[in-house]
Amino acid sequence: MILVPALPAFHAKYPDIQLDMGVSDRMVDLIGENVDCVVRGGELTDQSLMARRVGDLQLGVYAAPSYLERAGTPSHPRELEDTHHRIVGFLWSRTGKTFPYAMRCDGERIEVQGRYVFAVDDGNAYLAAGLAGLGVLWLPDYMSKAHLARGELVPLFEGWRLDPMPMYVAFPPNRHVSTKLRVFIDWVAELMAQHAPVTVRHDS
Repeated sequence: MILVPALPAFHAKYPDIQLDMGVSDRMVDLIGENVDCVVRGGELTDQSLMARRVGDLQLGVYAAPSYLERAGTPSHPRELEDTHHRIVGFLWSRTGKTFPYAMRCDGERIEVQGRYVFAVDDGNAYLAAGLAGLGVLWLPDYMSKAHLARGELVPLFEGWRLDPMPMYVAFPPNRHVSTKLRVFIDWVAELMAQHAPVTVRHDS
């Protein structure tokens, strides 16, 4: 949703660079699959990779009007834990499990796991499930913006904030970084700076 719409401008500037892009939330074996680089969200656990931090995704909590009409509007994040409320689960490829989201408000910090009736391992399916009213979603701003404007999603817990999700471009350390690859990585960094710039973290 960020990279693909910007590709015409990239190819206008670099017409000789051919891109083969795999779009998936699975973990990629860069060396085994002969991949030049990956864009990854979350802190990197593979210390063998070289990485450049290119952005921070700001996150919010949302639900579809159909879900809120059926389940009511939760007023506190803890209501997602031991009540009738449900989230849409996102299964992370590293573990195959959901993980809790840390939320902060006025010095209070809680981790919300939530319970789900449906979990997926793909971002587009995750969003579609939330729009269908299957549960509460955690979404980056760039994914929620258009749906908020159309009234398809409603923000929840607006007094609470979530830690931003860091975004990295990672590549194998023993592979020559060609001019083409360097140009692409620089372009991704410039693009992310417009949509999700790196922020300075404050612990509270």
